[in-house]
Amino acid sequence: MNVVEILAQAESAADDHFKYARFVSGAEALQSDARNFTNERMQSEYQACWFELEIVNALALDEWESDGKPDVWLDPWNERYKQDAKELVGKLCSLLSRSV
Repeated sequence: MNVVEILAQAESAADDHFKYARFVSGAEALQSDARNFTNERMQSEYQACWFELEIVNALALDEWESDGKPDVWLDPWNERYKQDAKELVGKLCSLLSRSV
């Protein structure tokens, strides 16, 4: 996964918990390649933002699993996680846009 792919995936990343989990996983993979960042500060900011993304992801997936992994889980996602997810995806995209 590269920066351009992550930015494209971001457009729908907060639609549901499955898309969000895929986005967070792809965003994690970018951390390992220092070429994606213009300097150490940017890489550090990215890692901090990714960590926040992962917290929302972990909380949502834990609740989804506790609910029996239903095929449709939009109401809990929309009520409790979507807004935070949107904000964090936007923050991550803002960071990545500086490197493209």
